[in-house]
Amino acid sequence: PRREGREVLDVGSGSGLPGIVIAACRPDLHVHLAEPMARRVEWLEDVVDNLGLDNVTIHQARAEELRGKGKADAVTARAVANMSKLVRMTSKLIAPGGSLVALKGRRTPIEVEEASAELRRHHLRAEIHEVPSIMEDESTYIVVCTRVR
Repeated sequence: PRREGREVLDVGSGSGLPGIVIAACRPDLHVHLAEPMARRVEWLEDVVDNLGLDNVTIHQARAEELRGKGKADAVTARAVANMSKLVRMTSKLIAPGGSLVALKGRRTPIEVEEASAELRRHHLRAEIHEVPSIMEDESTYIVVCTRVR
């Protein structure tokens, strides 16, 4: 059942990033964690229980298996797939006016360019935000793909 408030779906949640962090920092959001691997789901359940997060629902499923079960205002992903595949996997899970937010690495500009046809086909507009790292030599990139219709 859909709770009041905004819905976030973190696909490939394995390590809990960014889904667990979002849930902990934003108790007003309902965060769904989707992870197909049983051992990772068990770990996520332990973390959610230990942190006392009552705004999290865990789904042992691939993103594609959640189609038709509701849409999220924001879909997040980190280290899941290249942008073209990620758009195909998640597009039907994004609510009207919603966004896909992907944490990506150094190939981001190339991946977004390679995904341009896929982004258009799924009515998404991508913006790339570079976030310099104070711990590593490489920047992290946040790609925000907003549904345009």
